[in-house]
Amino acid sequence: MTKRSITFISLFSIFLILFIALILIGEYKNMAVLRAQGSLIPITHKMINYRKTNLIIWAINLILTFLIPGALLYFGLSAKLMKFLENTFKNRFLIIATFALVYLLVNFIIRLPLRYYSSFIISHRYGISNQTFARWSSNIMKNLAIDLIVWMSLLWFPYWLIHKYKYRWWLYLGLLALPVLVFATYITPTFIDPLFNEYIPIQDPHLDSRIRETLKKAGIEDSSIYQVNKSIDTKNMNAYMTGTLKAKRIVLWDNTIENLTEDEVISILSHEIGHYVKGHIWKSIIAGSILIIGILFLINKICLWLLKSSQDLFGFKSLHQIASLPLIILVLNMLMFFSSPLINGYSRYHEREADVIELELTQEPEVFISGLTKLYKQSLSLPRISTLYKLWYNSHPTYEERVRMAKDYEDLRR
Repeated sequence: MTKRSITFISLFSIFLILFIALILIGEYKNMAVLRAQGSLIPITHKMINYRKTNLIIWAINLILTFLIPGALLYFGLSAKLMKFLENTFKNRFLIIATFALVYLLVNFIIRLPLRYYSSFIISHRYGISNQTFARWSSNIMKNLAIDLIVWMSLLWFPYWLIHKYKYRWWLYLGLLALPVLVFATYITPTFIDPLFNEYIPIQDPHLDSRIRETLKKAGIEDSSIYQVNKSIDTKNMNAYMTGTLKAKRIVLWDNTIENLTEDEVISILSHEIGHYVKGHIWKSIIAGSILIIGILFLINKICLWLLKSSQDLFGFKSLHQIASLPLIILVLNMLMFFSSPLINGYSRYHEREADVIELELTQEPEVFISGLTKLYKQSLSLPRISTLYKLWYNSHPTYEERVRMAKDYEDLRR
């Protein structure tokens, strides 16, 4: 490898280590301040320990994000697999599909112990999960099956574009992002989500009537409303909006309906209505499409530079060779990492807008605060996090910020 490429990799590795250290230092300081000063939510040892455990899991996951594709490249395993498959199959589609199969399985197996620990052991240890091991296993295998079907069926297309349009493939692939995102947003709630949970109409007639009144008040009475049996998996509470066009829906977890007052349920649902009122799904699709084009452009530039600088270290020379998949994923992960502050900042802006609509629809700031408090307490979430972690990873404003906004709204109303 050239000195420039070695310097690039070394600097990024150093940056990643420093970034993890800064996050941990900031989070531990934040937890110390919360314990010393207190908060609107009582800070318990259980909440602190849960946060510390999740920070360790986060750090390991972040390292694996770059280590897995990086190791496959550095040790030449990607090129060796490609050559083996080329000697085994003559059909390029089979070569690409099988390579995708192997890559996904390797990634799945390496991450499986940590995934089991983080999503099963820890959630049960801290009393926020109802999920049996059989259901946990079933869900991760369903996710793996979906990933395999999508990757093995469709990965040939971007590689065909890279081969046919060496310098413009990123533009053509990026332009397809908009219709693909629209299609995915339509198909996911209709066909994918029901594979994991049962979606049924709201069972409480009085609550259903109030929900429909709120939808009519907001001018989106054509939205579908469902409750989903998430209590089979978790003790946490949530609601979300998803889908576009005729697949547009708002979903309430059954835990939310069971553990909150009716007014609190309406308040939380009004937040989801706010996303539709503000057109956040369509805005996110358009913004995401633009971001994808930019990221694909940078992937092309950086990957070509790394290939040129590597002096055949990776065992392949062209980006259209399937052995480049770990390289593309590595660079993609780097770009997504650095774009996280922009993406999450945009998301926090949307969430603040939805909070305002929630307050305008209900005119009950105290109900807004009480429902939010119950959600945070049940999920063992801290009311405040460090600035750097919030900048990089928080898609929502913190609890304290949202409560402050609700109180300010109440003061203005008076």
